[in-house]
Amino acid sequence: MITVEATRESGFLTEADVRGGFGHRAAEKLFEVRDYRAMIMLADRHDWLAAFSGELCLTLTVENAMKLRAPERASTLRTLLAELARVHSHLSFLSYLLEGGAEARLWGVVDALRTHLLGWAGNRIHPMLGRVGGLASDVPDGWLDALDPILDDVARLAAELSVTLEAGDRFRGLAVLDRDACLGFGLSGPVARAAGLDLDRRALGYCDYPRLFRPVQPRTAGDAHARFQVLIDELGCSVDMIRAAASLAEAQPGEVSTRLSRRLKVPEGEHRTEIEAPWGIAGCLMVSRGGQTPWRVALRTPSSSNLSALGTALLGAREDQVADVVASLGYTVGDADK
Repeated sequence: MITVEATRESGFLTEADVRGGFGHRAAEKLFEVRDYRAMIMLADRHDWLAAFSGELCLTLTVENAMKLRAPERASTLRTLLAELARVHSHLSFLSYLLEGGAEARLWGVVDALRTHLLGWAGNRIHPMLGRVGGLASDVPDGWLDALDPILDDVARLAAELSVTLEAGDRFRGLAVLDRDACLGFGLSGPVARAAGLDLDRRALGYCDYPRLFRPVQPRTAGDAHARFQVLIDELGCSVDMIRAAASLAEAQPGEVSTRLSRRLKVPEGEHRTEIEAPWGIAGCLMVSRGGQTPWRVALRTPSSSNLSALGTALLGAREDQVADVVASLGYTVGDADK
């Protein structure tokens, strides 16, 4: 829920009250009544624009707690899926910059991505491929090769989006969140990189990122323009990582799953894992008492952090710029809800 007030004289926002958590899905509590395999389905439906990120964070938490390592081929394909999720999420938000035929072409590429995922996962948006110890299935024959034309379209879209953004000053100086503000609100991902603060968890090395990671050059302005610039830059880096992962997977046959007991038990204690979701650091804190279900699961989501800073970002903007500010500080409702 967002409530804003503006002075009649100037039309600039003087107060913004942003309150998250009104989805009331009780997602974290639902984890506690499902075993360690069934709970992956819930994580997949948290950030529905980057569903595999939710699967990956939860799955890695369980694996790290069990000191379990997925097969190399599974790690490579997980990296590919995570970057495909980033592309899907970023394109969805960057569609705000386009209109008419250009916007239609963008959504055509998004639909092509979804349809291609259907050929592997059987689902267009929620892949449900993550499993403790690897993946549910290997990539079908020819699937990686058929991904190439879609990636070409993403690269062309990134170039078009960059030209469109640089052609005007609509977002320059708008909704500035500097380095100190990012640290104060716990902001990460594109929002922090736009202010010169790079906290990318991929650089720490999980899945196959040690071999595949392509860093993004941070910006420094911290405004809406810089945030959109970072999103566009990340499209190019993600395309490069996906291509590299596909080549590596082609040359790296093997299993994509680990045979485990039907009844998984996670060692007793607190277990925490963090990954780099499209809008920043996503974390999972899992507390186990040694049973087949977790005693507690708590999620740290980038959407929640972005919403916490939205009120500050809106101050000083005109009423007709509210949508511009919100679009540059991305979030999904499910990812913001506890």
